[in-house]
Amino acid sequence: MPQTLPNRSLNWPILWDGVVEIAQSESCRLHAYQDVVGVWTIGWGQTLYVSKGMVWTQPKADQDLCDSLTLITRQVKECLVTLVSPHQLAAMVSLAYNIGMGWEGAKKPKGAKDGFRQSSVLKAHNRGDHAAAARAFALWNKAGGEVIPGLVNRRARESALYLTPGDLARAYWPHEAAPATPDGDGERPLTESPTFRSGAISAATGGLALASSVSNDVQQTAWNLGINPLMVVGVVALVVGAVVVFRRYQQRRGGWA
Repeated sequence: MPQTLPNRSLNWPILWDGVVEIAQSESCRLHAYQDVVGVWTIGWGQTLYVSKGMVWTQPKADQDLCDSLTLITRQVKECLVTLVSPHQLAAMVSLAYNIGMGWEGAKKPKGAKDGFRQSSVLKAHNRGDHAAAARAFALWNKAGGEVIPGLVNRRARESALYLTPGDLARAYWPHEAAPATPDGDGERPLTESPTFRSGAISAATGGLALASSVSNDVQQTAWNLGINPLMVVGVVALVVGAVVVFRRYQQRRGGWA
């Protein structure tokens, strides 16, 4: 009996929410079958090199899905030129897995089918119009020239995944590794941040260097006022370090790691 969800412990390239959407939309069959338009399919919707009579094991089907999503995620990210959140990426990968990546280049090859590269979803996302991108998912609701209720529902779920509230704070550039997800180890305390630590140390060091360069006249004035010049050094270092720490705190609150 095929599983309802693939093995979660595999190295999935997108949020688990996206994997669940794809898996539940595709379902898993370990014996080759023909889909609604007659294409031989197996596993979690795999159609490449599938033929009648083919049989898979569950681990093979799960690994095939993971490998396919890893490839498609890389291809989707190569198409993006603007910030993308983990949920946006997962939604677009789900769409691309279902409709294909489409053709490459400036001119459409003869007989080629449109796919994610030609989609309004991609075009709207790349110009920063997320509302339009979310609406554009609904355009991909046909198979064999006919509107399929299952595709209508799937596109609505993908659109909702794309628009997940609050996720834009975790946006990152497509060429960067995705930030940690709720399925990972979670966010480390601010004091454990390497940037925080190195910034504080650098700030303190810089403050000391700055204070130590105070002129002899200023040092003499400090003595005349009954102030130890070393206290001036300490105050400068403390102030500079506090500024760096505060800025790091602001970055963390803004969602930047």
